[in-house]
Amino acid sequence: MIAAIVDAVENLPPVPNVINELQNLYYMDAYNAHDIENIIKKDPALVANILKIANSPIYEFAREIVDIRQAIVLFGLDKIIEFALASYVNELLTFDLELYHISTEDFLRLSQRKSVIAGQLIENKKDKFLVSNTAFLADIAKIIIANYAKKENIELQFDENISLNELDEIEKSQFGFDTIEITTYIFDKWNFEKNMVDLMKNFKKQENLHQRAIFIARDIINIKAELIEENREKYEETSKIHL
Repeated sequence: MIAAIVDAVENLPPVPNVINELQNLYYMDAYNAHDIENIIKKDPALVANILKIANSPIYEFAREIVDIRQAIVLFGLDKIIEFALASYVNELLTFDLELYHISTEDFLRLSQRKSVIAGQLIENKKDKFLVSNTAFLADIAKIIIANYAKKENIELQFDENISLNELDEIEKSQFGFDTIEITTYIFDKWNFEKNMVDLMKNFKKQENLHQRAIFIARDIINIKAELIEENREKYEETSKIHL
């Protein structure tokens, strides 16, 4: 991996401690809304950002969420963690994503849609949490790649209708690296749990259901978060799943 990319990853701000605490809480056998609220309120800025994300058009909730307790009760801890991750990603999106022909809102919608698709393929609650979070953050490296390309005055030629998995191959051929390897490096830098790092690194092997869920989520949508009907129908037919 080239030095400019390594430096960019090293300069990323750390994931807020509150998010790590929420993730640790999720894996506990017993917690309640009060426990969740106490952790989130350690970071007032995060409270405001979670409410902003929860009320954004991306999540299409029918009525306004006015306080964090309401959000916790309505959505549950797993979705609150997703909102917190979205808030963090949104702060990183000061970079221009023009390389991929998308906006900040497009990127957040893409992240959310991958998370939903991958999560619905997993039944076990804690496994679903792992897979959904990994899918949500799987393309975070595109922020780094887009910034690098802009500095180097490089354009990426690709068909916007191809899948994210196919887009990885174009990145690799043009840059010598792709989203998957850089995101894996970011996960490791952020000290994410080993099974999440390994899942990100190896999901294209499709050796287990976790890996396959993320592969499918990235294979049936394009960079605009639009469904690729041909691929969706293929998986529904061969895997007997509804997407």
